[in-house]
Amino acid sequence: MKINITTTKGILIAGAAAIGLAFAAPAATAHDGMNISLDSLELKFGDEDFLESLIALDADDIAEIRSEMAEARAEIRDAIKEVADARREATESPETKDVILVALSTAAAAVEETTKGVFEKIRSELDRAEGELADKRAEVGPAEFAETNEAISTIRSELAEVEVALGELLAAMRSA
Repeated sequence: MKINITTTKGILIAGAAAIGLAFAAPAATAHDGMNISLDSLELKFGDEDFLESLIALDADDIAEIRSEMAEARAEIRDAIKEVADARREATESPETKDVILVALSTAAAAVEETTKGVFEKIRSELDRAEGELADKRAEVGPAEFAETNEAISTIRSELAEVEVALGELLAAMRSA
């Protein structure tokens, strides 16, 4: 059996490009901000009714946010494994190694560019909502105030964990 090196290279190059797009595509919409969709409502960061959406959250919604963010981190961990697999395959095929490494580096740059500022913008929105909530403390009552503060805290901590995981993905994509 004869293997056509040109065809094999083409397949590997296409695979490297697909890997790059697979990592970059989910981040391509990040510049538009971030929404968290729950069964009962959608949190739209930057929306003037953002605080009202946070106030509407209950304990089940907060648990769902934790679950959704845990899923996001799991998907990022899976992507890190795929990057490791791609790098391992690249070392087995020296003629395509550079192409795969360039594809990963390009994808990392795309992910970084599209997510740049998004995390800061979301933190800013949470800060704004927290300040508005403090001003409305008497209006919302102690139980709702506490639950909304818990929602804000949960989103902050879960977001920080996603940001760390994304940083690990970017590092994996860039490592030589």
